[in-house]
Amino acid sequence: MKPASRLDFIRLAVSANSEQLGREYIASTRPQTADHDRFIDKLPLNFLYCGLIHRALPNARIIHLKRHPMDTCLAIYKTLFKQAYPFSYDQRELGEYYLAYRDLMAHWHQVMPGKILDVEYESLVTDLESQSRRLLDFCGLSWEDACLQFHRSDAPSMTASLAQVRQPVYTTSVGKWRHYADKLGVLHEVLLDAGVQR
Repeated sequence: MKPASRLDFIRLAVSANSEQLGREYIASTRPQTADHDRFIDKLPLNFLYCGLIHRALPNARIIHLKRHPMDTCLAIYKTLFKQAYPFSYDQRELGEYYLAYRDLMAHWHQVMPGKILDVEYESLVTDLESQSRRLLDFCGLSWEDACLQFHRSDAPSMTASLAQVRQPVYTTSVGKWRHYADKLGVLHEVLLDAGVQR
């Protein structure tokens, strides 16, 4: 039996029973989320499935954390993902992947207006309270002062950025790519050629 192609996957996704898919997804999370009404799924490739997520989980809130393109790519490039994201180890492929991600997010915004909230990383780390209030409002949640002390929470977190979750917000990663600019020439060129890099 030959493996399914990407086109096969798309056909299956379009024909899937959305309600059943949503129920099965929620059930699959229960070993980690127990009976909590709300939880966060921040897997890096979720952006690929925004349309499917919206169909399967129409009450889900989709948050799109945007960041300077070079800082975004540097964060990916310096992380050892084992074999999960092969594009992340080659600057040209990484730049091209970023461009495809950017185009796909523009598509999701066009076909699902108002369903995705863009949050700028740079704004979040320099103005945590107002950006957090905006995010909570989008999610239909009320404000709690503990939102500003998230790093003190002992709630479980299963993420590659666990160390960051346990410390206060910091701004030292804004513009960090500039420290490595001489080593990121290929990536920078790919983005500049596409008119993305500023």
